[in-house]
Amino acid sequence: MSDISIINLNAVSIYLMEIDFSYFETYKSSLNETERLRLNAIHHPEKKIEFAASRYLKHHLFGEANITYNSSGSPEITGVGFISLSHCDSHVVLATCREHLIGVDIEEIRQKSVITAPRFITDNEKQFLDQTSEKDMSMLWSFKECLYKLSDRNRLLFQRDILVNKRGGKYYGSILKTDGIYEYELHVENFKNILITFNSSKGKLLQ
Repeated sequence: MSDISIINLNAVSIYLMEIDFSYFETYKSSLNETERLRLNAIHHPEKKIEFAASRYLKHHLFGEANITYNSSGSPEITGVGFISLSHCDSHVVLATCREHLIGVDIEEIRQKSVITAPRFITDNEKQFLDQTSEKDMSMLWSFKECLYKLSDRNRLLFQRDILVNKRGGKYYGSILKTDGIYEYELHVENFKNILITFNSSKGKLLQ
């Protein structure tokens, strides 16, 4: 069993597990029938083990409880609350919150984020983030991935519909939803060379 690190902030709990590639069969054996079908539809070897590891973590924490989706498409586990899953090459993360919708993202700090930054950074975000910094750009991308999971819309543009601001030393993100623009307080945890981002508050309708 891989070690699980736990982060608690307000109503949010974050569970982080390192992926052990030699454990694939163990991860796979924990899947239910629906999850096995999804696994079989994944062709990329690394994506297969990432998916299997994320569901293994879910089963380890919450047993056989299934992930269900509410009317807006948000994932939940009965008796646990809202959940969100994310993974990178080396780790998988699962977030839970009983009080409000939760989005989580995990990203390795990489040079690629600097190269692709012109595709997702705005002029306002350049005022408080360094476009040449791998950490800043990885964090900004991760914030926007986290926010994307909080919307009930598809095909959002990262430079128009998902925006990040900084006020009083805290980060906030706004996201376009079907009934307006919502703002969330954002939080980031730095774990070795990995960033974990999530919303630490319930969304507030701006307009």
